[in-house]
Amino acid sequence: MKTLYILPVLLLSAFWGFSQTTADIVRFSQSTNFGTARSTAMSGAFGALGGDLSTFSTNPAGIGVFRKSEVSITPSFSFSNTKSGNRSASDNSFQMGDMGVVIALYSPDFNWKGFNFGINYTNMSNYNLKTNQYIANSPNSFSQAIAQQANYDIAAGFTPGIMETLASQSNVILMDEESGFYEPVIMGANQWKNIKEDGYQGEYAFTFGTNYKDKLYLGLTIGLQSIYYKSKSVYAETPDKDNPYDLDYFDYLQQLKTTGVGTNLKFGVLYRPIPELRLGAAIHTPTFYSMTDRYYSDMYSLYLSPDAEGYYDYLSDPYEYKYDYDMRTPWRALLSVATVLNQKAILSVDYEYIDYTSAKLSNGGGHYDFYDSDNGPGTNDDIKRYLRATHNVRIGAEYRYNSLLSLRGGYSYYASPYKHAKDLHKLQTVSTGFGLNFGMFYCDAAYLYRFTKDTTLFYSYLDPEDATYDVISDPIRNKYNNHEARITLGVRF
Repeated sequence: MKTLYILPVLLLSAFWGFSQTTADIVRFSQSTNFGTARSTAMSGAFGALGGDLSTFSTNPAGIGVFRKSEVSITPSFSFSNTKSGNRSASDNSFQMGDMGVVIALYSPDFNWKGFNFGINYTNMSNYNLKTNQYIANSPNSFSQAIAQQANYDIAAGFTPGIMETLASQSNVILMDEESGFYEPVIMGANQWKNIKEDGYQGEYAFTFGTNYKDKLYLGLTIGLQSIYYKSKSVYAETPDKDNPYDLDYFDYLQQLKTTGVGTNLKFGVLYRPIPELRLGAAIHTPTFYSMTDRYYSDMYSLYLSPDAEGYYDYLSDPYEYKYDYDMRTPWRALLSVATVLNQKAILSVDYEYIDYTSAKLSNGGGHYDFYDSDNGPGTNDDIKRYLRATHNVRIGAEYRYNSLLSLRGGYSYYASPYKHAKDLHKLQTVSTGFGLNFGMFYCDAAYLYRFTKDTTLFYSYLDPEDATYDVISDPIRNKYNNHEARITLGVRF
């Protein structure tokens, strides 16, 4: 039972202290990079095929398959829905899914038949999401959890933390002058939390590749990645029963903006032993990011009766903070196989290995290396303790109906990166689409359905003395569904 709650607490640990967590590693490392509409329609199972700009960020050897130069653009339209308990929230967004150009220098008269190079931008992740959560008649309160944390700090001789300070300033917890300890203002509550997330993770891929006898293809990508992520969350409580302090409600506002730039390398190979069979392999180095987090938070309370000085409401001082650090994402390895049947059909399978325990945070302020903290193990310890290596699979198929029309479909499975909660952030996709080939011009369309789930907590208090939870919110089960449409317009020359 304890493990069930520890992981959601880790996911929301910024709720307590504005720190970088395992959730950041998962958020910025688990991506469904499908690129063009053709690749998206096949759920990204393109590692052994090549001849598509999406391969620049998966298996760069795919650039060697091009025999003509090509330019394409792929806008993406996304509709997301989150169901948390009996509450739902939706969000729409438009982003550039993929765009790029490849210059093919192909010559059939030589063993080394050409040298191709290209530049491509692809959207690795879309963070646009709304989440609304509600718990009625909870026997506990966030005020209780904060008061217990503050009282533990006082008893242990620690300076109260940020959360406790904000709560004290806003009268969400009250000091008992006689005992010298804090008391909560609510013992049972109706609880809300609304979250709005925005942003993206993108990569500019500079790719070079060659072709030996139309059998062996080699490629290299230099990747420049960028992260832009924003979240705004508002947590609020109202008493669900009479309380001695005549509180109407309180709320807690948090805002986070994360930006980052990073670099990586990708090496790939494709081999065609016979015309009907293609084999592929690729290695992705970690992406080495320089990251910046900017935080803002405050707390506010409203009382129905004035205090001795005539006040009804209390707003804490705002807490603002900027934090620079480095992040290293995990290594990736990709193995792929594809078969071409009678020049009419393609069946393609990708296997991807990601070891999330190899990720690392470093170079924080004051030379903090994220291994140790004053209160116990740091984030890098948590990465090794709670994350694991995953085995991901993508399957795609294409059928050429005639010279004009091709039909496509696919499925992908991304295993949970969490060691003790194997359903947490397990991600799956189902996709379909078609392509129209007009010779020099082509048009592809794709629809992708992406779904995952997790379990979260509003708050918890863990007693350090006996490792049991004294105050804990009810777990909330969240289901995330995303519908995405992509259209690729391309020209060969």
